[in-house]
Amino acid sequence: MGKSTLEKFKPAILIVDDVSANRFALRQLLKSIDADLIEASSGEEALVKAIELDNLALILLDVQMPIMDGYETAELLREEEQTLHIPIIFVTAVHRDEQHILKGYFSGAIDYITKPIQPEILAAKISLFMELWRLRFGLEREIFNRNKLEDKNKFLADHDMLTSLPNRRSLFLEIERAAARSDRDNHEFALLFIDLDGFKSVNDTLGHKVGDAVLIQIANRFSGLVRKTDTVARFGGDEFVILLTDISNSQFLISRITEVLEIARKPIFIKNEEISLSVSVGVCIYPDQIDDVDKLVDYADIAMYKSKELGKNTFSFFSNDMDQAAHRRLTVEKQLRHARKKNEFSIHYQPVVNCNTGKPVGVEALLRWKNSELGSVPPDYFIPIAESSGLIHELGAWVFEQSIETITEINKRMQSLPITLKVAVNASTLQFKNSLWFKTLQKAIKTEKISPENIEIEITEGLLLEDSSEINNQLSKIRALGISLSVDDFGTGYSALSYLKRCPINTVKIDRSFVKGIPEDREDMVLIHAIIAMAHGLGLVVIAEGIETQEQWDFLKSENCDFAQGYFFSKPLPSQELETWLDKQFSGK
Repeated sequence: MGKSTLEKFKPAILIVDDVSANRFALRQLLKSIDADLIEASSGEEALVKAIELDNLALILLDVQMPIMDGYETAELLREEEQTLHIPIIFVTAVHRDEQHILKGYFSGAIDYITKPIQPEILAAKISLFMELWRLRFGLEREIFNRNKLEDKNKFLADHDMLTSLPNRRSLFLEIERAAARSDRDNHEFALLFIDLDGFKSVNDTLGHKVGDAVLIQIANRFSGLVRKTDTVARFGGDEFVILLTDISNSQFLISRITEVLEIARKPIFIKNEEISLSVSVGVCIYPDQIDDVDKLVDYADIAMYKSKELGKNTFSFFSNDMDQAAHRRLTVEKQLRHARKKNEFSIHYQPVVNCNTGKPVGVEALLRWKNSELGSVPPDYFIPIAESSGLIHELGAWVFEQSIETITEINKRMQSLPITLKVAVNASTLQFKNSLWFKTLQKAIKTEKISPENIEIEITEGLLLEDSSEINNQLSKIRALGISLSVDDFGTGYSALSYLKRCPINTVKIDRSFVKGIPEDREDMVLIHAIIAMAHGLGLVVIAEGIETQEQWDFLKSENCDFAQGYFFSKPLPSQELETWLDKQFSGK
């Protein structure tokens, strides 16, 4: 530590005496000492000031003071960590005997001076303590500065000096750790290699200082996107790498990549300059695409150049198949967001027949989507995308409202028929995570758009398996409206049997995968027999789906199945074709 630092940070001497004249006299005696002189008129005030002072080097403490004397004050100062090692010199005009001097030392003093004070002796002693303080302070500052320098060197060894992001060395260590966790926990992780499009022109036209400021802003933006378990690193120049650990599904990964593209496109304002950039992203997944950590970055880099060739401002996977699938999924989500406004959705209705009479009693509403760019998109492809993108709530409510309106109109127009059609509407597990779905159903009942006994909501076994109080509460409230609940694709989850007696379910639907094997597969027939017997034992109704042959139909009737649906009776039909089909079923044509 240099001399200038010591000069800026002088030691302090705390003068403690209840008599102001005594304090003034000590100040006069110590004028020649290079130190800050601080006064306190009581033991209590001395305790407060001693703790507040960062540069306290010595305490001159009067012995005889009211309320709290010098001995008690010294003992309390020794109990505080901050003042434990501060030298205390007792100054007294009364207690000069050996007994009191020893008491002073026992209280924590290092010296005991009696009045009248000899100025030369006092100044010499205090000068010595000041010099000791300077030596100790200098040593402490030297240790502090060295530790600070070591921490800085350690940080710079693992981090980029400009952006403070992890550097290449640190990145490769994180990749090795992520690979070890992936191998142990059987999880995938993704590496995003990112290159700024057009960054060279920023340096060339606006200068390197502006270019550095741009890199810092981009680094901060990327850091704000990721979780604590992820890593953002500067690979070099205008190249960054994002390590996304524990990828839950492809949609999660694609949404993260999309966020990277979007946040990079936002304008950057520096020195009245508006700078617009984009990024090209290459993606490689461990261990799906490559299980060699040494080549992971290289493969992601190759994928990044593919994005450059495609025109920049996009992403590419190292695997062609995965790349095409990811871009298709992104396209589907984009088109899905505008499908309702473009009237691309339609609802088809597949009849449900009574196994005893063979006559229809209801329908299942099935959503269909035909897009001008994508063509007909299967529900099992676009429904999961609607769920992951948050569109399922709006879409599910629309399907329900359209379905009950259509079936209500059909029931009115076909009053001569000996039935009132019941409509079954599928619901996603996510729709039960809040009260919006219940409110949609409640509104339909309150406005008398349809009678509750003519509505059935189909849920999946996965919803039962969650077994949360929130979901069970939603199911109970729906049942309280008078609406029936059925479990779709029953038998494929295997674990939901124990939850049937706990949840307010009315109906189970035997999955088509069991019906398909009739009559060749004896195991399927045994399972169907067991499901029907168990459901009836619990007082539940059974519907079998996927009936395609006379043999399947005959077997289900023989097993006392309650209802059935499938292509053997009818494929899913638009509303007008459904009316024609219904008319034929009851007219005998």
